[in-house]
Amino acid sequence: MKKIFNYKILLLIMAFAACKKIDSTYKDFVVPGGLVYTGKVTSPMVYAGRHRVKVAWLRGADPTVKTAKIFWNNYTDSVVVPIPPTGDTISVVIDNLLEKSYSFIVKTYDDKGHSSIPVELLGKSYGDRYQADIITRPVTRASLTENGTIIIDWSAANKAGGAFATEVTYTNSLNQVQKKRYSTTLTSSVIADLKAGTGLSYKTVYLPDTLRSIDTFYTPPVEINQFLYKTETWTIPAFSTQHDASDANKVLNIIDGNPATRWHTHASNSTYPHFVTVDMKTEKTITGFTLFRAINANDVRGCNTFRLSLSKDNLTWVDYGPYTFDRFTDNGQFYEMAAKPKARYFKFTGLTGPERFMVMGEIQVYGLKL
Repeated sequence: MKKIFNYKILLLIMAFAACKKIDSTYKDFVVPGGLVYTGKVTSPMVYAGRHRVKVAWLRGADPTVKTAKIFWNNYTDSVVVPIPPTGDTISVVIDNLLEKSYSFIVKTYDDKGHSSIPVELLGKSYGDRYQADIITRPVTRASLTENGTIIIDWSAANKAGGAFATEVTYTNSLNQVQKKRYSTTLTSSVIADLKAGTGLSYKTVYLPDTLRSIDTFYTPPVEINQFLYKTETWTIPAFSTQHDASDANKVLNIIDGNPATRWHTHASNSTYPHFVTVDMKTEKTITGFTLFRAINANDVRGCNTFRLSLSKDNLTWVDYGPYTFDRFTDNGQFYEMAAKPKARYFKFTGLTGPERFMVMGEIQVYGLKL
């Protein structure tokens, strides 16, 4: 028993000696009192901008933090950020950046030079390349109703590229310039107070990072100087012929808003000239007409030449033309009325064509609010 006890004492002595040797070996690498770290930045974020970014974070719980330093470009560039005594958020804008992605390293410091562990943030600065790539959200149709309301129908927006709104600029009825933004989630927008005789402009507004951007980008403005009149209330008081009153051939198809439907004059008992008179119900300022053949059917039986006539009372007419018409394309063909005449009635007269009868798709009338 005594031998066993002595053996245990010998083992303890040897273990103690080994520990002292290890302590002696590594003592040069141990900092007396331990290393001191300040609290690292809390919930840091990078916000994209035009040739700049904003770096922001929440104030931490460490009261000894006096400054922070942000490094980028592999520590070759940096900025010192003083930490104010109050406020919930710390932020700094870094200007004059090239358009590219960046890795930012953020450290905090106390007044004794102790620092926090580094925190890496990824961000991006945008510029001319991004500006060149953004596209305007197209307008499908800008219409003018009988009560003077403008309805803008929008095509798809480039949401994936950062488009979040369309900004419309116009002058209202009180002669005040208005700027209104419409979300790209909307498919149409309404303007009820446009000044008579004026148009509008629009541009698409982009945020490169829709959740974290400090700068907006804009496409060049697009002008709309005339509007398509709505036709729901219009009537046809007179016309030459129609093949029959069916939906496939009736004269009302010429103003139904759909170029794919057709007005087919009588196939055997009609000949040029063919005409239709339209009552627009109220006097309007006319800036032009768009004429379509019956589209999507390769129907080449439209007119070759035609005349447009305008009247305020359906008695006295002013003739415009004759005009030529390309019956071999589905594209609408626009005919400008540079003098912007006023009229309640218009008359379309087909003058010549390849057949005795005539097949046409649609007449659209453009103008300005009175």
